[in-house]
Amino acid sequence: MAAGRYSFNIEQGSTTVFDVIWKDSDSAYVSLTNCEAVLDIRTNYSQSGGATALSLTSSIGDSYAKASGSAFLSLSGSNLTTALGSGSIGVYIGYDITKTLTAEDYFYDLEITNTSTEQRWRLLEGKVKIKKQVTSANPQ
Repeated sequence: MAAGRYSFNIEQGSTTVFDVIWKDSDSAYVSLTNCEAVLDIRTNYSQSGGATALSLTSSIGDSYAKASGSAFLSLSGSNLTTALGSGSIGVYIGYDITKTLTAEDYFYDLEITNTSTEQRWRLLEGKVKIKKQVTSANPQ
């Protein structure tokens, strides 16, 4: 299976939340039972020549807190309660983290590993465009 291509925007200084739904070639949801996920956002495709701006992970048994300084992948969707059989991978990046993304363009890929079958898939890859923030004051 070749990785899908999907590019997305992050608004600097804003919370970013969305779901990726994994389906097989028959359009059936893929179960995320026994899976772990990693999404790296980098300044270029090379691991040796570019810096990692952000690394989001999800591991079996993780618990998450939606907070301004949090960034994670949830295999129970962005609402943190979706069943593992739904194929829903929630992406969450808090606003304290998005404000640190200063380049205009980054690259990413999303990999899923099934820890019981020792299989790994690169599910998605693409570009991340940062929409620059104008307002920088922190409301009290």
